[in-house]
This record gives sequence, C-alpha cells and structure tokens, in this order.
Amino acid sequence: MNISVVLSIILLILMVIVGGKRGLKSFATLIYNFFILFFMLFLISLKIDPIIVTFSGCILISYITLFYINGINKKTVSSLISVTLVLLITMLITYKIGNDAKIQGFGNEQSETIAYLSLYVQLNFAKLVICQVLIGLLGAIIDVSISISSSMNEIHKNDLLISQRSLFISGMNIGKDILGTMTNTLLFAYIGGFMTLIIYFNKLQYSIADILNTKVFCAEVFQILCGGIGIILIIPITAFITSKILFLKRIIKEDS
Repeated sequence: MNISVVLSIILLILMVIVGGKRGLKSFATLIYNFFILFFMLFLISLKIDPIIVTFSGCILISYITLFYINGINKKTVSSLISVTLVLLITMLITYKIGNDAKIQGFGNEQSETIAYLSLYVQLNFAKLVICQVLIGLLGAIIDVSISISSSMNEIHKNDLLISQRSLFISGMNIGKDILGTMTNTLLFAYIGGFMTLIIYFNKLQYSIADILNTKVFCAEVFQILCGGIGIILIIPITAFITSKILFLKRIIKEDS
C-alpha cells in the first residue's frame, strides 16, 4: 500500500478518535481543500491570471473551512470577512515589493534542476510569488481569526452587559497572546521547508553574505516576513469586525 494512503488512514483515525464528528468533518475539509488547490493549479496552467485564481481559491477554502466545520454564525462570518480583508491587504502590500525585489523565477543553484525542463511556460513568476505568499499565509490567518472571534463570542454570550469597546480590547488581548506563537509557527514551517537548502549552501561553502543575497534564500525570507505581516493584520481586523457584528441585531442565527 502506498505510504501516503497509510499516513492518510492514520490521520483519519486519529482525527476521529480525538475530534469525533468534528474531526471527521475536518478530514473531509482537508480533502476538499486539496482538490481546490489542485484545480487552482490547473486554472493557472491554462494562463488564467494567477492572482485572481489564487485569491478566489483562498476565499473558497476559507468558506469551506469555516462554515463546514463550525456552521454559519456570527463568529464564522466575522472570520471570513476578516480573512478576506487581510488577504486583499497583504496582496496589495506585497505585490509592489515583490516586483521590486526581483525574487521571482529560479536562482543559479537551481540551474541543474531545470536544465532538462522546458522554460517556455508563459507564466508571470512575479505573480506566482504573491500566490505562494497568500497560500502559505491562509491557514495561519484562518486559525488566528477563528480563535479570536470564537473567544470574543463566548465573552459576549457570558457578559451581555459588556461594551463594544471592552469587547474589542478583549479581542486584541487574545490576539496578542496568539501573536508570538503563530509567528513562530509560520517561521518554523518555512525553515523546515528550506533546511536542505541551507545544508546545500554550506556544502557549496557559501559565505553568509552569499547566502543572504541568493534569490532562493531571499524568496523564502520574503514569504516569512509577508506572512508575519498578515498575521499581525488579522488580529486588529478580526477584533474590530467581530466586535461590530456581535453587537448587531440577530440577523444571523446563532448556534443553539
């Protein structure tokens, strides 16, 4: 049996044991999101604008992740709006910087890897860098956003006399506690992805200056920093939007 299938079965069993019905829904969400990402790559290969495809795909993934697992309620609606805004803001911030940084494409270290491949792909690699940032950021900001909005929702339900300003401050304090751990999570996720690259640089006897100026290394650092920007932005945006929505009239039906 294929090792990927075995690991998938183990993951499914553990998610069901620990999470029950919600764990099963979470596993189904992983499958849905995998096919969405695969379909996004297919659309990009058809020369459809990568940023439009990625942004639309990220919104769809957010919609499925939030609403399928947690249902449609004020906290998930707040999270979806917040995630959409942060993706849009991060995209606008990083697009110009990414173009000016000239980190798109392949570095000299990858010349042997691509030597036998056709380079006539007709894709805008500057846009693909932004797509990588958005996809890499998505999971982290969904996690932070739903954590903040869910906590604020519980505070609001247990203290109906709390003011909107106090609720917003509580959301910010919750976000501050999450901030350090989530930025570290993002950092270690990317570091784990290019550990072999650092070892490769070491074997080539690159100096620190050489490493810091290589295109491949700069692209990884660019994604880490852009991801950090997104995680910072999601905190005040989620706290503000959730505090506003929770004080609206009960237009959206709450969970029983």
